[in-house]
Amino acid sequence: MKWLSLIAVCLFFWNSVPEEKYTYAEKPILDWSDFKGTPPINARHAANVNSGIAFSYDVKKNRNKYIITYEVRSEFYPQLSWKRDLNENDAALLSHEQQHWNISEVYAHKLRKALHGYNATRNYKSDINKIFNTIESQRQQLQMRYDRETNHGLNKQAQRNWEIRIAEMLFRL
Repeated sequence: MKWLSLIAVCLFFWNSVPEEKYTYAEKPILDWSDFKGTPPINARHAANVNSGIAFSYDVKKNRNKYIITYEVRSEFYPQLSWKRDLNENDAALLSHEQQHWNISEVYAHKLRKALHGYNATRNYKSDINKIFNTIESQRQQLQMRYDRETNHGLNKQAQRNWEIRIAEMLFRL
């Protein structure tokens, strides 16, 4: 029965992972052809980027010291990113969505930096999860703040200010 449950859980997660994804290193600049998803019926906005941070790590113990190797990447999911109007070609809207992608990369870098500075203990699993959860929470909060302050890109002056701010964040990486 344990194996059946494990197989069911694996199949659920296997089917919920998007087929296609890009890392920021592979595709730092988005274009409208990257938005391959279907908008929800009740979509209130013209477009949506689906991106986030993914990471994996390995730990080896050498005497009493834990050595961590890790990989962190920001990922963009084309099949979960959409635009409401298939003929949409608005450069300002695309720029707004691009900034969401850029924010994910900024926070992927913050996670890399935090993991680099982490001195592993035997509690490394919970420590790493706490580090990730803290940074992911900050990323989500900044994504929401960006949308709120720019009114989803409709406030042109606020949008321009945020574009500069996010460009500065990327530059500092």
